[in-house]
Amino acid sequence: MRRIPQPRAGGGTPVGERTGRLAAEVEQGAVAEVLSRALRAMEPGTGTVRLVGRFAAEAVGRPGSEVARFVRGEVLPRGHRLRLLLPPGVARGEGVRELLARMSAEEVEVRVSASVPLPGLAFLGSELALVHTGAGQGRPQVLLAFQEAVLGLQRIQQDLWEHARELSGERAADTGGLRLDPTQAEVLRMLGAGMKDDAAARQMNVSVRTYRRHVAAILKHLEVDSRFEAGLRVAELGLLRAS
Repeated sequence: MRRIPQPRAGGGTPVGERTGRLAAEVEQGAVAEVLSRALRAMEPGTGTVRLVGRFAAEAVGRPGSEVARFVRGEVLPRGHRLRLLLPPGVARGEGVRELLARMSAEEVEVRVSASVPLPGLAFLGSELALVHTGAGQGRPQVLLAFQEAVLGLQRIQQDLWEHARELSGERAADTGGLRLDPTQAEVLRMLGAGMKDDAAARQMNVSVRTYRRHVAAILKHLEVDSRFEAGLRVAELGLLRAS
């Protein structure tokens, strides 16, 4: 197995080996640089990058960030594997669904965790790990883990991964399990257009009573009390796009 180069102190022995420590602090903005340096030492298609929590969210939610550029410019073009474990809600962000759909087409593994808060972790293979520790001495810290510490962090990551939802299940969870059939989708469109019940029923070729029954069922599924609230909820969840 090729050994991943570790940051060196003063250009000499790798930090972890010389000091015997299990972790060393790195600059918060240097996460992508550390991963990139190690990844470049590997043959194309042989690496596996795992991003958890804030690092995964940054990769998909902040296109201009260093982590996102690292994913787009080095991980995917060179055929390396990528696994993203996202915090709850991130997959619903503006533009994120489309990006994740494209990533899934490139065989990127994506899951959504139910854990809050989700730790910020980044891995390359089995030898390199970075962890965001939150505030330390009044400022956020990122630690580069060595030796046994990497194995411990990997166990945490794997446990979180096994208990997370597949991305395909996130939409169902977000919508409260509501599955729109063509009739329900059409009713929602009528509501969104502000049509009166009799006009909507006539256009759908159903009775007003049947149309109102569909509306009542949708309100119940969305757990709202009014049609106005239903419209807001539909927009929030992207139900019509999902159908």
